[in-house]
Amino acid sequence: MAKGVKPAGRAGGEGRRRPAPAPPADLPVPPETLFLATIPGATPSTWVERFTTRQRTVQLVNHDDAAQLAHLAHDDAGQPRHFLPQLGYVRRRRDVSVEEFLRAGDVDPRHVHLVGVYSELPVVCVGRDHLLAAWDVDADGPVPPAELDPDEELDPARFAPAPSAEPMDAAELPGAGERMALEIAASGAGHVVLPMSVARMFGRKDVIVLPLASTLDDTVGLSRADREAA
Repeated sequence: MAKGVKPAGRAGGEGRRRPAPAPPADLPVPPETLFLATIPGATPSTWVERFTTRQRTVQLVNHDDAAQLAHLAHDDAGQPRHFLPQLGYVRRRRDVSVEEFLRAGDVDPRHVHLVGVYSELPVVCVGRDHLLAAWDVDADGPVPPAELDPDEELDPARFAPAPSAEPMDAAELPGAGERMALEIAASGAGHVVLPMSVARMFGRKDVIVLPLASTLDDTVGLSRADREAA
């Protein structure tokens, strides 16, 4: 071998390569996020506490009742229109079946999973100057529906803004319709029938809340769209 000439490597080889460095063991893992759509009166704190860990977190998206089905929408081929929120609260009257409830919101029941969580009784809310404000619940029990003048009922849906079709758009002021209806009722002009939890959430000192003698309670459940629809 000539002086000053380095020996060639193995035929067909490029010499030994160094192994790639291993990633750091303490590299942080992005947390898994559950987006949960809520409605007025819902209490998601229990679910948030159960789901939240160092690797999982919950992001609430506040909706009004009018937008509670937006995250369940599918197209004509059965494919979900939205992938977030993954889960959402819904409220329906007990006398309305799940199928009727979903179809009324233009949602195909075949592509939805809905589980009832709890039920809640309705209450009637009136101003302190209203005739029903003198109702003695201890002596007379809950207020019979016959005592309510249908012409005086204040429907929160009349005062609520139009819902967004995008389920990740939170309501600018959750419960705007309920808040306005209660404000009008506080003046003595009419009454508002609400689920007990909603009346408690938006309670006012100038509004009396009375139990309503009705079997038409509301059922609150959790729902999700079938993301694997064909």
